[in-house]
Amino acid sequence: MTSAIEKASFEKPRPLQESIISITDLALSPLYKPAPRTFSLQECTRLSYQRAKAFSHAYGLTIQDVLQLTPKFFKMHMHDIAVLDGGAFTLLTIQCNLFVGTVAPFATNRPELQTIMQAALKFDISAQFMLTEVNHGLDARNIQTTATILSNGDIDLHTPSPNDAKVMPPTTPRSGIPIIAVVMARLINEEKDCCGIRPFLVQIGDGKEMCKGVISKALPMRGGTRPVDHALTYFNHVRLPKSALLGKLEETKPEREAFLSTIHRVAVGTLALSGAAIPCLKVAVFNAYRFSCNRIVSGQDAKPMAVIGFRTQHLPILHGVAQYSVLEPFFLSAIEAFRDKGIDPRVRHGIATVFKAAALSHFDKKIRGVSTAEGDIRVLAIRLASELLIGRYQMPPPKDPNSPISRHETSLISEGKALLQQSAKGMHRSERFNRDILPLALPLVEAIGYRMAFEAAKEANIDSKLLDMYEIGVIKEDPAWYAEQGGLDREIQREMESQAADALLPDLKDIMRDSGLQAYSNAPMTSKGLWDEFVAGLETFEGNATPNLLSRL
Repeated sequence: MTSAIEKASFEKPRPLQESIISITDLALSPLYKPAPRTFSLQECTRLSYQRAKAFSHAYGLTIQDVLQLTPKFFKMHMHDIAVLDGGAFTLLTIQCNLFVGTVAPFATNRPELQTIMQAALKFDISAQFMLTEVNHGLDARNIQTTATILSNGDIDLHTPSPNDAKVMPPTTPRSGIPIIAVVMARLINEEKDCCGIRPFLVQIGDGKEMCKGVISKALPMRGGTRPVDHALTYFNHVRLPKSALLGKLEETKPEREAFLSTIHRVAVGTLALSGAAIPCLKVAVFNAYRFSCNRIVSGQDAKPMAVIGFRTQHLPILHGVAQYSVLEPFFLSAIEAFRDKGIDPRVRHGIATVFKAAALSHFDKKIRGVSTAEGDIRVLAIRLASELLIGRYQMPPPKDPNSPISRHETSLISEGKALLQQSAKGMHRSERFNRDILPLALPLVEAIGYRMAFEAAKEANIDSKLLDMYEIGVIKEDPAWYAEQGGLDREIQREMESQAADALLPDLKDIMRDSGLQAYSNAPMTSKGLWDEFVAGLETFEGNATPNLLSRL
């Protein structure tokens, strides 16, 4: 049970919002303190909604910011506060970009939509965007949810099969506030012909229960994240007024063009959401730096020293600082280009894509780097490499010294010994050793391990096709060396991988069948039976709430 004292700090979001004068104040406020571990899932979920609401009030985003894609809209996505609650940030970008951004263009001819959009920006309601389905993700043009025009002009919204459930948007009553959504569905006319995929405004629940005919099945919380009530959502012949359709009944654009126009905010999200990698990277680097400064170990001559002094510790931190310092101006320039309507839309979307690729690549690699900077494997590798290079002992030598993998190992050992003599003067507890050789330790030990693994597999007579696949995988761990010294340029490496994959792929089904792993696999995605069992076990929300948010539309 949550104590009264613990709850007291988290039940004052409304008075707090009125006193917030800056986002920094908000970050330091009681609302953003770590939630008590005794909080229930529902309490944690509502806390994320409260934080999103407080940020929205403090930041002051407007409908025009969203519609015109102002710098303020994009910069919201790279605000450092996003790191404190990823769930709240997820809710913010869904409501501000996907929901308001989709509805706003239709408000020109329907001013009554302004009320709904303002409520979404203020987080008086939960506003979602429902496009993808269980069976249709990247191929969203093939979604099967139907919206059939009835003889009286009303619309019947229906999920034809369980696999056509809308997937991911948070739709459970856990938020405690009314829920509305833009639902993408196939418009079916009276002649049963499909009139394309169109957006509909649908009330999902009233904050206490689901609206009649709407079913939400809460997905399990993802490990290590702030809770957002992601769900599977089904519609059982939900009756909608004709005003629920956004846009005209008759679509004049070609079907593909109309579809892409309707989901245009997804492309905006490609760029905007990627900007969140910047504050995440910044805070991860900051945390690693502060920890590294505070972590004291015995250094040279048994004197205490902070681990930040080790090359293997500060190198990933320095790379991280450089990367987020470069990504910030790149994001701003990408925003400018994305907003320039004089640039080919395909090029604008391409710019968003390349930013996402660069930002997420840096983030992924650097998070792994700073999180393992003092990990066991690196420490063990430094000790082993140091003792090998100063000649205290040797690992078992290669059985085939002429193989590419063996030559790579030998070369790294020679490189390390040369550095030891040239720069460190043979001293393995010197600053030069720390500077030049410690970064080489893990790659060197990995090279030895790769070679020994390859030899053991070869002696065990495993399929040569598997050996070839493993070998090229190892080569691609250090492609520069193999191109410079191994005689395998980039084209050769690509061809080696292609040939290995082409040879092994026909055997993949048999390998999986013969692995005997079926008895040990219970992942829902691996079979229809497991998926159905998984869905049946999800917490289910239904109700008889009467839609009232759209009564004035």
